[in-house]
Amino acid sequence: MTDFANEMSGLSKQARRLRHSKNEYRVYLALIFLAALPFCTVIWAYRLIRHMTLPTLGPIQSAISEARTITPRIFQT
Repeated sequence: MTDFANEMSGLSKQARRLRHSKNEYRVYLALIFLAALPFCTVIWAYRLIRHMTLPTLGPIQSAISEARTITPRIFQT
């Protein structure tokens, strides 16, 4: 006779781990975005003043880009 209860519990643990990992990734992404936003705003303003034209990326887009670059590096290890 096969015990299906153990197999089902293993799947739910994997699903919970994956859900937990996604939530943790989103939290790190948000924290890195909030940390990068002031720096990206200053860099954007400097480029605006220096070149007298609007940079192609705004400060929010730059901060999101930075967060999307940095966050996966944290989870690679």
